[in-house]
Amino acid sequence: LIVIPTHSDGRMDASALAKKIEELELLEQTSLDTVTAAGEPTRTARKRVPFFVACTAGSTVRGSFDDIAEIVKVCRAYESRGASRGLASNSDNHNHHYERSIWVHVDGAWGGSAIFSSRPAIRRITHADDIRHADSFTFNPHKMLGAPQQTTAFIVRHRHALRDANAAGAKYLFDPRKNGAEYDLGDLSYTCGRRTDAVKLWALWKYYGRSGLGRRVDQKVDELEMFVEEIRKRGREEKSFALACKPWLFNVNFFYFPPRIRRILEKRGITTTQNNVVESGDGIAGAMDDDDFIQIPDDIAQDLANVSVLLKLRLHEAGEMIIPYQPLNNQKADCFRLVLAGKKDFSFKDICHILDTMEKYGADL
Repeated sequence: LIVIPTHSDGRMDASALAKKIEELELLEQTSLDTVTAAGEPTRTARKRVPFFVACTAGSTVRGSFDDIAEIVKVCRAYESRGASRGLASNSDNHNHHYERSIWVHVDGAWGGSAIFSSRPAIRRITHADDIRHADSFTFNPHKMLGAPQQTTAFIVRHRHALRDANAAGAKYLFDPRKNGAEYDLGDLSYTCGRRTDAVKLWALWKYYGRSGLGRRVDQKVDELEMFVEEIRKRGREEKSFALACKPWLFNVNFFYFPPRIRRILEKRGITTTQNNVVESGDGIAGAMDDDDFIQIPDDIAQDLANVSVLLKLRLHEAGEMIIPYQPLNNQKADCFRLVLAGKKDFSFKDICHILDTMEKYGADL
């Protein structure tokens, strides 16, 4: 498994992916050149063949979206270079040659539901129109869209790919001569028998239509934008909250500062407001980098992380709310995260209730 670096906002660095693939190509060529007289690779030759690249459409914590088109472009360029060098056609001479092929998968388990939005800005930020270039795509309607648990869609661009990969062809189960044989999907999955989860998505789609599901996605973007603005307002006026990183469309990560921590930050000259915020017309996913957000010093980070843990416990035990906290790679302190799922409306009143309640239970921490 090779981990590719990301940009500061969580997106995969496509240029770093290209560089890593080129490094593997160089090793590959070395292994091809290092062969015995019989045409076999020597024991010292090591070949690592890239065959799968995973993109993310809405990461769990940040909510970031990879640039799918750029990543696919890098992978297809690698395949084209192999074809131009005749790697596949040389298989008779060296049995360790192969045909280059990289399967590009888009994990949209959280943010993939953005495909239903018709807003140009949302489709551009989420790269929704570029998913068609990938080989496969998955998303979970039971998350953002509120379908019954569990509803997962796995979509493959290549016809018959699932059958070719998984079919066992058991004659006592599958007979192509029977009525409706083409609708029997049992042999497309290695589990064979399974529940009809697709009915949940079909019913949801049938009832609300694409436009109805799209409005549900758009509504969450609008509501979270209100939440971000209130976080910024309280950061300016009361110094009680601050964004922890660039807020993507569906995820907002933020800090709560009790009065004690606020005094420490003020004494250090650390502001809770964001610098160099650029209004780009893209709402909460505008042109901002993590350098524009508060950076918690190491000696305060552990203290603030303990505040997050204790505040969550208090809120939970009081029956007020269960709000998650988690680490963030650009911060030393754990932060809180807000995402919206399902059909329930999220009003400005709800926003104020969350933040007011956090301040009430965290004031003495």
